Amino acid sequence: MEKKVGVLIVIIVCVSLVFADDPSEKGVYTSPLTTYNTGFSAGGVTSLSSDLRDKSHNFLKLSWVNSVYFRDYMSLFFDINWYGTGLNFGGDVGIDWMMSKSDFKPFIGAGIGVTHFDKSGDFGDNIGPSGTVHLGCVFEINEAVQLRFRVPFTFVVNETRDNCAGVEVGFLFSDKFKRVKKLEYNR
Repeated sequence: MEKKVGVLIVIIVCVSLVFADDPSEKGVYTSPLTTYNTGFSAGGVTSLSSDLRDKSHNFLKLSWVNSVYFRDYMSLFFDINWYGTGLNFGGDVGIDWMMSKSDFKPFIGAGIGVTHFDKSGDFGDNIGPSGTVHLGCVFEINEAVQLRFRVPFTFVVNETRDNCAGVEVGFLFSDKFKRVKKLEYNR
């Protein structure tokens, strides 16, 4: 019996030594080998300002979306948006703060950009700097595909102070090395 316990202890020690972490790498920062995602989103927004509501109550929103992860809980986004129908377009750049590192990541974000809504009047009266705030979540379906839900609020500093809120769903794609981590010793 004592011999069996001794052999069991030796096996446990050998297995733990084989699968043990390298102590020289404890606390070393790692980051994904791939940090860029791109894709498309679709949704709808409703106008919240009276002048924009005169143009349309609701707009279809189609976007080319991009995301660059540069910290574990932060990513940079840059989106090109079209609000259908008409010559309604815009672009945003900002930061998303992720609340988890798992496959389900709720987030909040804020950004700035430029937006144009095609209404009566001069082109310069309908375009202006814009800001966006949003909340949402990202589901990592597999290594290369993410499903993103987002609820944005956008305000435009143009002559009529247009603003809108909505819902969008998007698919983002990355290469297969998103989950592969690299060590960064020089942090």
